[in-house]
Amino acid sequence: MKKRYYLLYIMALLFFSCFGSKKNEVKNDQPAPQEEEQVVTNRDDLVEEPSFPENDIVEEPPYLENALNWNIITEVYASDEEIEEMKTFLYENDKYIKEYEVKITFISKANFGIPGGDNWIVRLSDSFLPIYVRNGTTIERKYNLTSFDLSEGSNFDIMRDIPGTRIGNSTSSIGDFNGDGRDEVFEYAFGGRAFLIIIYGYDAEKDNFVNYCDINLSFRLIDKYDGPAPAEFMTYKGMYGFKVYYVALELGFGPDYHPDPNPKNNKWFFYTWSAEQREYVEVGEVE
Repeated sequence: MKKRYYLLYIMALLFFSCFGSKKNEVKNDQPAPQEEEQVVTNRDDLVEEPSFPENDIVEEPPYLENALNWNIITEVYASDEEIEEMKTFLYENDKYIKEYEVKITFISKANFGIPGGDNWIVRLSDSFLPIYVRNGTTIERKYNLTSFDLSEGSNFDIMRDIPGTRIGNSTSSIGDFNGDGRDEVFEYAFGGRAFLIIIYGYDAEKDNFVNYCDINLSFRLIDKYDGPAPAEFMTYKGMYGFKVYYVALELGFGPDYHPDPNPKNNKWFFYTWSAEQREYVEVGEVE
């Protein structure tokens, strides 16, 4: 009797074992789920929108429009033939160039947003930086900016951390520095003890170029031989702008004048673009 029970028990185990194996075989015959197709693109101008969990409060940093580093170099195409034709045109039609026989050392088409024709930026004899608006055979407008040679202020390449297109051997660079889709001109300006940072941009209301930086935004050369550069464009705390090794000029009014040291002197301060104020504003000392 016991042998019969043992036999039935063993048969039951074999039955369920075979059933389980068959069930697994059917399951394994099912087609594997297809992976979702990935679209690969070589475009580098696509930015994925950030996603946040629901009910989370996301506090936006000030001047959020500067949170990403935009494309500094604005490309306004001009062929070699067009550039040479513009140079010939200026040599023949610009009174100052003809009278003083100055040489064009840099020329580029630009996008300053000046109406009335094509915008061009030119450097003359490494001393002047005029902006032209040309319409056909007519110079509609001309604006004169300053220009300085790098060797005037430093033996170290202080332009190394300035983006955009370098204008010859000058301390100027052209590009879209504030992200508004138009060109501006960055410049280190040297004048006696006054070392200033200027960012020129075209103001349509004034029909002239204005300085987007505080006129007293002065800097100090840390080491004219070994650097580092006194200004650097960077992203800081989610904002894009530039830091400056700051120094405030202290003018004396007599032999006994002893001004208190400016607490901002010889420190790095960060500036970012304010679209509302249309100027660069101080954020604070770089930590």
